[in-house]
Amino acid sequence: MATDLASAREMMQRCGVTGWLTRDYRYTNPVFYAALGHEPPNLTRPVWLWIPAEGETTLIAHEVDAKRFPDYTSPEVLYASRDQLLEHLRRILPPSRTGKVAMEYSPNFELPRVARVDAGTVELIRSFGYEVVSSANIAQYATERWSEAQLSSHHYAMEHLVDTMHAAFEFVGQNVGWKLTEHDLAQFILGRFDRAELVTDEGPVVAFDGNSSDPHYEPTADAATTIRREGWLLIDAWAKAGSMSVVGADSTDEPVYADITWVAKVGTGPTPRQQTVFDSVKRARDAAFLWMRSNIRSGTPIQGWQVDSVARDSIRSDGFGDRFVHRLGHSLGKSVHSEAVNLDNWETHDTRSIIPGIGLTIEPGIYLPEFGVRLEMDVHVGSDDVIITGERQDEIVRIET
Repeated sequence: MATDLASAREMMQRCGVTGWLTRDYRYTNPVFYAALGHEPPNLTRPVWLWIPAEGETTLIAHEVDAKRFPDYTSPEVLYASRDQLLEHLRRILPPSRTGKVAMEYSPNFELPRVARVDAGTVELIRSFGYEVVSSANIAQYATERWSEAQLSSHHYAMEHLVDTMHAAFEFVGQNVGWKLTEHDLAQFILGRFDRAELVTDEGPVVAFDGNSSDPHYEPTADAATTIRREGWLLIDAWAKAGSMSVVGADSTDEPVYADITWVAKVGTGPTPRQQTVFDSVKRARDAAFLWMRSNIRSGTPIQGWQVDSVARDSIRSDGFGDRFVHRLGHSLGKSVHSEAVNLDNWETHDTRSIIPGIGLTIEPGIYLPEFGVRLEMDVHVGSDDVIITGERQDEIVRIET
């Protein structure tokens, strides 16, 4: 994501926030590096970045780490002792002592991905007389919106993910009966990624029959089920371009991920139970998307938890509410689970706004003991619309054997 501190300042001014104070120690806060614009190597001491609603950004770094920021153009303040650090913080923060300072803080730990600073740091800033508020919406607005080049990289990854999904199901049909395992199929998928110059942090999920009841199942060489001539198959795959040059884009931005999940029936057609569950998941997915699209087109502000509730209510009305055991979706970025709003009113209550420029997954699921269904598609939010960026699975894939 291209860091846009000018937009962050606009957001702060709208929210009545004095400034954004982001801080990291030993690479525990990815938001800090997104705001900084890069990730210097070998930082060993706490480092701070003050981004006022009005005025110059200031970096506070330890003398030991001073040489890690050779190209940083904003004012840089160095400290050696704790007393010097506190003196610098008091000096750069506005003197009114009545303003609001935004930090990676989430009241009551409501949003774990936002909560990157410890209670002691919050207490420290409060001791200076400031109210500490969450940087959640400021941070996503400044660091998580995709550039045009990143949107192109997503489309590139998505095109190859969809092609790989079709190829994987075809590969199963050609090789089932030859002791093909889930791990074998995962390796086939990774081989396709290599040829397309895609990279991934882990995965994919290849889950046969009862294994598809585990949302985060991942086969290994030593523990993988044989894909038989009759059964249920779920594949969840995610990847991004290895570089912008792969996409043909002249950009310093980092590529962003695409992430999809499809299901298939191996052998005879799906059972009535499998079809019923598939239809329920599909209905919930589409209801959530249509609700989101309607509100975005009308200019109505919406939050992540609301979209989750639409899908969850749909599945609950079908009698499977206790089997939808994870959030509806997550943000996409340079990591597959990125730092923008999630579609979540289950694991958390995500009150962050759904803003133009971000990418999201919509992936409801129902997990019964004998099989699970998850249908995942990606969407990109524009200024007045939201689009599905890949092929949407609307029917159970049939793999004849």
